[in-house]
Amino acid sequence: MHFELILPGLDWPTGPGHHPADDLALPALSKLLGFAEAAWMPRSTPEIILTERFGLPDHLPHARFRRLGEGTPTPTDGHWLCCDPVHLHFSRDTLLLNDASGLDITREEADALMDGLNETFADIGHFEAPAPDRWYIRLTAEPQPVFHPLSDVNGRPVQLFLPEGEDVPRWARLSNELEVWLFSHPVNAAREERGQRTINGIWLWGSGATTTSASQTFTTLQADQPFARGLACHMGLNPAAADRYRRPAGKGLALVDDLQRPFLHLDREGWRQTLQALEADWFAPLLADLKARKLDAVRISVPNDRNTLQLDVGSSGLWKFWRKPRKLGSVLAAAPQPATQTP
Repeated sequence: MHFELILPGLDWPTGPGHHPADDLALPALSKLLGFAEAAWMPRSTPEIILTERFGLPDHLPHARFRRLGEGTPTPTDGHWLCCDPVHLHFSRDTLLLNDASGLDITREEADALMDGLNETFADIGHFEAPAPDRWYIRLTAEPQPVFHPLSDVNGRPVQLFLPEGEDVPRWARLSNELEVWLFSHPVNAAREERGQRTINGIWLWGSGATTTSASQTFTTLQADQPFARGLACHMGLNPAAADRYRRPAGKGLALVDDLQRPFLHLDREGWRQTLQALEADWFAPLLADLKARKLDAVRISVPNDRNTLQLDVGSSGLWKFWRKPRKLGSVLAAAPQPATQTP
């Protein structure tokens, strides 16, 4: 049996001095790293890895699948777009975008904004927010432009990721109208008074054609992320929670994104505490199943916006006694460096 763990955020960057994981008690992870064959693959995302593993094309209806995985009833008609709340701000003369992970939007704020959006923009479609920081719009007509994923533009200049293709001016106008409406809403006035960053924009993305062409490569999928759970439902799987490792009956796949938030927000202590919990809940039982030959192989995939670290450990290689445990920092230090241009 084979098990793959997709673990974004594991690759806390190395630098001068000790790595944040160096003084943590991580015996199982260290042994897995010592026995692993490490390879640095091209840049990827958790969503891309998931779709690749199931043999699906890149341009999936991300919004529809993510909405399907929210755990609330999903209308089957219409066309879906993610219209996620963001904070827009200028750095010098460049407009930058930050996603909602640092906005701490409350349920009450999201409900008030949904009520207003549906009243003001009823001719556009129906807005809803199954979670305060994940918003959707259900449209009657399929949107024509090609939209860039929020993860691509987060923290980067907005100008580089504007929609492309047909009917772009209409959607650009809609985005501007939504920004103006949000700017003047009482929710944002109250946030400003409290010293919080405002919800002053939305990012439209996630359109795509539904496909049924896929391969049932994995028999189980553990994930808490809505897109992954929606993808599992689309594939006819019953997704399990990603709170701890569960031995699969066949080939197992898991997306554990607990490290991603502290990684993105440079929360060093939060990242360390989460990694320590993963040692008990994931690394130790995975290593135990490899040693007991209840798993033939484990792959740990660590995607980020520069490259993807792929770690492969086979049960047949655990006899190689000369392979010593490795610290996470030493593995990450071997990452390929971006090429520098010679003037």
